Amino acid sequence: MTIDYKDLVLEELNYNSYLKLPELLDLQHLRSQPHHPDEMFFIIIHQSAELWFKEVLHETTRLVESFRENTVSRALKAIKRIGAIMELQVQQIRLLGTLTPIEFSGFRGLLKPASGFQSAQFREMEFTYGLRNPFFLQFFEKLPDIRARLARIQTEPSVYDEALMCLSRAGYTVPEEILKRDYSKAHEVNERLTRTVRQIYEDPRENFHWVLLFEAMLDLDEKLMLWRKTHAVMVERTIGQKAGTGGSTGWQFLRTREDLKCFPELWDVRNMIGSDV
Repeated sequence: MTIDYKDLVLEELNYNSYLKLPELLDLQHLRSQPHHPDEMFFIIIHQSAELWFKEVLHETTRLVESFRENTVSRALKAIKRIGAIMELQVQQIRLLGTLTPIEFSGFRGLLKPASGFQSAQFREMEFTYGLRNPFFLQFFEKLPDIRARLARIQTEPSVYDEALMCLSRAGYTVPEEILKRDYSKAHEVNERLTRTVRQIYEDPRENFHWVLLFEAMLDLDEKLMLWRKTHAVMVERTIGQKAGTGGSTGWQFLRTREDLKCFPELWDVRNMIGSDV
């Protein structure tokens, strides 16, 4: 049999072709004219953040699969990696603090009406981890597929719900109202669930892997809170308390979200351990 080489498209695999670097490095298009020297810096930080958000969502899919397969050790591996990525994100967003107010104002006006609120991946991250607020859907009115996806996620179990269902299948008491709750509603602290978490902490026996998982989940929650706090501080440092480019109240709104928690009973148990409650 002969091969018709005319039908073959041959391309040598190398570092540049595998990573699509020519395409990737051609995605930084400055709007300022003449080009402001700090706009490239601003674009690259945000593009890098979106790549890491993509990886967080990828790892979160594996995390949920691990919970559904009742593989706590694999879930622990996934959540530790996600936490490490968010730790890097905290450091990365601090880089924006190196912009002086004068430098940022040199091109900030050209960003309107673009806003970080329009980051579909970050909103998907928050919704997936249980921080759900239909308020954010308005920023995707002109992107119906994304809006529909976010609306659907609000009706599905969060990562925390998946963890609690796994915990229940492991034989621990998880209240029925938690297992069958309305996922579109905020998860309120449940005292009975906190008592189950307390039991695991105080008497894990051969199940210490659950303690390790809870601590890794708290590490992640802490990184997410630290990211939001760092973001708010960076915004105040670069633009003060002015409104955001997308029309939000900017710094003031960010401050209201700093202390949101994805895994409330894992925090609440700290109030119970060591007390007579």
